[in-house]
Amino acid sequence: MKTVTTLSAAGFRGRMTTCAVVLLGLSTGTAAAPTPPAPTGRVVTLEYEFTVSGLRAFRAESHLRIDGDRYVVDAKFSKEGIVAALSATFNGSNRAWGTAGPQGLQPQGGWSWIQFRNNTRTWQVTYRGDGTYSEDHKPVFVPTDDKVVTPDQKRGAFDPMTAALSGALGGHAPCDRVYPIFDGKRRFDVTLRRVGIDRLKNGEVNGIVGEALVCEAVMKRIAGYEEQRMKPDAYEKSPPKLWFSALEGFERPLPVKMEMPTSFGTVQGKLKSFSVRPMTAQDRLAMEP
Repeated sequence: MKTVTTLSAAGFRGRMTTCAVVLLGLSTGTAAAPTPPAPTGRVVTLEYEFTVSGLRAFRAESHLRIDGDRYVVDAKFSKEGIVAALSATFNGSNRAWGTAGPQGLQPQGGWSWIQFRNNTRTWQVTYRGDGTYSEDHKPVFVPTDDKVVTPDQKRGAFDPMTAALSGALGGHAPCDRVYPIFDGKRRFDVTLRRVGIDRLKNGEVNGIVGEALVCEAVMKRIAGYEEQRMKPDAYEKSPPKLWFSALEGFERPLPVKMEMPTSFGTVQGKLKSFSVRPMTAQDRLAMEP
């Protein structure tokens, strides 16, 4: 019998957020060359659409701006269609910035904003050179004793957007890597594990060139969770999958498709559009904090 993931509303929101951000972060990062970018700068824009059991449910987009060795990536996701009309408000946005060069990614900061129903939460980080960072929560967040994430557990972990960029902008292959993540409340690892090669149907994703690399996104909880949620569940038996493929005009594979089974249907994400253009003066202004 096929295993079907059973998710609580909170669990679905958390995993959907993680998948969307990792998808967007890997896409914007892999679109950029691992070597120093063109001095004129460029802007890469990608848009994804998510469906649940065939019904339009989410929309996500990202904009990566690169100017010399500086990068700023902005991403946002929101509910849409009948899912937005029949369920609680759930939207979010992220930004990450820093420098990228021969020494790899040097993040400087990042923030995330989440809205659920009428409640909003903002979390911002500023990175230090020793692998630690300062945090700012609005509203103030004080974890209960059983959900504390220690400084040692946070050390070396990145916000979700920066974690995705850490592999991609460094010029590494997207799969068979562990991405250590701290989202402001929870510490976890996401491992992209290669599972095979797939040839997508003609026209399934516009702009596909050649075969697609398929990877599973396996999450390991580290800290910040209730004790019962630290145990493996059905999610680990049927993790989300990501398809990576080359696109016309890009030198490295991009995530073009995602599938995540749930108890109420399969969540599917597909790349709907992408573009690359030279940077403008307005783009440079948009890169400022």
